[in-house]
Amino acid sequence: MGKVAAVHKLIPESPDVSTEQIIEEIPKHVPEGVTISSMVVKPFAFGLSIIEVTSMMDDAEGLIEKLEDALRAVPNIQGVEADTITLI
Repeated sequence: MGKVAAVHKLIPESPDVSTEQIIEEIPKHVPEGVTISSMVVKPFAFGLSIIEVTSMMDDAEGLIEKLEDALRAVPNIQGVEADTITLI
């Protein structure tokens, strides 16, 4: 079975939301079998910053969808966008 690398952009609800608190919450929500490789805060627009999350997992059916659902469940997140998903 191969491995998958995925990069997702998490968009906070507002510029007033602490990105540090969101970063602390993300590992608590990821499903079993997913490893977070990095989390980087990047400026987005109008004072809002996004969190770019890079994760690694086995190429198992439905695991990307579970990860995306879990990321949407993180408090203070209004949106999750898949940036890159690739086999490694």
